Amino acid sequence: MVIDEDELYDLLSRYIKTENDDVFFLNLLKRMIENPSRYCVTFRNQDLNKRISQNFEQSNEIKFGNFSEDIITYLLTKMGYINFNKNLGKDENGDLLNVDQLYTDGNKIYLVEMKMRDDHDSTKKRGQFDNFIKKINLVKKIYLNIPLDASMWFVDDTMMKNRKYYLEMIHNQHIENATLNLYYGKDYFLTLNDGEKAWDCFVDILQIYKTTKRDKDLDLPDFGNDERILNALLKLPEGYWNKLMSNERPYIMLRNELFSKGNNLKRALEYRNNINTRFHKINKEEGR
Repeated sequence: MVIDEDELYDLLSRYIKTENDDVFFLNLLKRMIENPSRYCVTFRNQDLNKRISQNFEQSNEIKFGNFSEDIITYLLTKMGYINFNKNLGKDENGDLLNVDQLYTDGNKIYLVEMKMRDDHDSTKKRGQFDNFIKKINLVKKIYLNIPLDASMWFVDDTMMKNRKYYLEMIHNQHIENATLNLYYGKDYFLTLNDGEKAWDCFVDILQIYKTTKRDKDLDLPDFGNDERILNALLKLPEGYWNKLMSNERPYIMLRNELFSKGNNLKRALEYRNNINTRFHKINKEEGR
């Protein structure tokens, strides 16, 4: 299989970039303000930096899953399949549905729901399967009378926690002109054109991603002095900022926890006050 290095680099560079940016820290500050007691060490037997690191790792897991989906779409094109728009529109409840892979070989439509591993608890596994069926029904409405091959695929075959449940649920489904499948690991690729080589390529690309990403690990900031935190404070929506600066005890504790050193909070306060003063002055002048 021939991989276009330039295109592959574009995919890698989209995902392999440092999380040391305003977006990550802005979202982190929002989460802290939404639920301050989760981050105040007084209320938790856990170091604050460890809690922040966990947020970072969760962000990376989501990004890794998105990267894996894009790589599969890329490889499907290389194998001669035609990819369709993954946005399926709205279901009967008005919820937007997107599918991880949707493509054709010219004879059938193929729908694939990807998950990295099968480790969900009872509630999530039921919701995941129900969502799978919703997407199947929506695809069949869009592509009328075309045979559909729909698969749940768990990339990591070392975890098969709910395999028996999913097989039973698939066996009990009777959807006209549709075949339902369950795959783990390499088995899904063995159904594809030149699939064994594509699987090896997929594994190699994921390894490149993980190795490169490891060098971009989060450098935990000093909240009171780091410029990235200051930039995030300046971009906080007014509602979040007002909560952070309020006299409510959880927010006083959060400020003491995060900003006991340095002057980022003071600088952000001065800047935001200056902006608000200018804004009110302009409005007053325009209202004359």
